[in-house]
Amino acid sequence: MIRLAKRWRNRIFEVLFWVSIVVGFLLMTLVLTLGWQLFDQFPKQVDAGVVLATGALALFTAFLWCSAAITARFARAEILTSSAVSSADLTLKLDNRFNSDRALRIRHGAVKFLAQKRNLSIACDHNISPYGTEKNSLRYGLSSDLIDLFNFFDWIGYLTSDESNAIDREVVQQKLGPWIVNYYDMCRTEIEVFRENYPDRWVYLASLHEDLIEGRKKWYAAHIEPLPRLDDDEELSAFLRREHARSHRGFNPPPSGSQGVRQNSWSGSEAF
Repeated sequence: MIRLAKRWRNRIFEVLFWVSIVVGFLLMTLVLTLGWQLFDQFPKQVDAGVVLATGALALFTAFLWCSAAITARFARAEILTSSAVSSADLTLKLDNRFNSDRALRIRHGAVKFLAQKRNLSIACDHNISPYGTEKNSLRYGLSSDLIDLFNFFDWIGYLTSDESNAIDREVVQQKLGPWIVNYYDMCRTEIEVFRENYPDRWVYLASLHEDLIEGRKKWYAAHIEPLPRLDDDEELSAFLRREHARSHRGFNPPPSGSQGVRQNSWSGSEAF
């Protein structure tokens, strides 16, 4: 299915609306012109009442045509406004969940894993991930923290897909785009291997990433700015350092000696 950009959908609707309005007025003009010519040229053969009744019916039909087009325009405006509010509200809820204490702890575990994988030094002795006891358990090169993250991102992909259309992808791009793009770029190979073994998982993740990249390219092109490299090692390393600092906002150090209890209370299969 072809996914049209919002700008093109709006343009197509505007074209159809004005075509409908023009056609409606042309019909009214044509009916009035024909009725007048018939009555003027054949005044005796044509019954004036029949002409008036037929003309009135035709004008009424044309008027309904134009009214329907105008009503559709206002209805679409209301629907778009309502959808935009709903999309923004749902995106804020996803953002709140992404920045919840549990999610931040998962992100901390993902950052430490990726930093070690990329030989990036991040000074941190804390192990606050809910999956802290599962660090040696990897699935196709992905830690449990990363799998949880990509489960969440795939869910966002579904909510922004044509099947759901619950959230506008442009809204997601503004709010969560950098995280989705950067985490995906650092784990692209592992994600592809994971999907080869589980083709029914993360069905919407790749298309979401692709759309976010395209949206970023279009923004830079529209603002005549040079597009920064999306896979630059220094940029990704800087992202991991910033992400590590953010993730500690979900860390409330437990009393001395209760670290194990605190970690166990967060363990399990519960996702975001």
